[in-house]
Amino acid sequence: MTWDEYMAENLRDPEYAAAHAVGQPFSNLALNVWSLRETKGMTQQQLAEAAKMKQPRIADIERDEANPTLLTISRVAFALGVTASDLLAEPDKARLAKARAMVEASAASRTKRRRAARADTDAPEASEPAPRRRRATA
Repeated sequence: MTWDEYMAENLRDPEYAAAHAVGQPFSNLALNVWSLRETKGMTQQQLAEAAKMKQPRIADIERDEANPTLLTISRVAFALGVTASDLLAEPDKARLAKARAMVEASAASRTKRRRAARADTDAPEASEPAPRRRRATA
């Protein structure tokens, strides 16, 4: 089942559809802030400094775990060179496609690194003895 099919099925439920409609601007904000920041090559810290706030606040917004004020949204929008309404708007298809591609590339890279790390730890090292554990002292 694709994401679009999953959403279409869930949106048939009136309660889910109502909750989705209320939360949609926050989800839009999260995706738009993240994708614009990534597109501009900014770190969360750089965006936070430009918006005159702390980095964990940017992280919360990007994870859709924040309820930012209009002032906060305006500061972030200004720092990204867009309007507040641009940040709250539904992302266009091109932005969604780019965001999905970035997430997929990041996930593939993490999987590749995990496999490489696992291969390194699976290889026996006959020349090096196992490290000795020290007993904790009181």
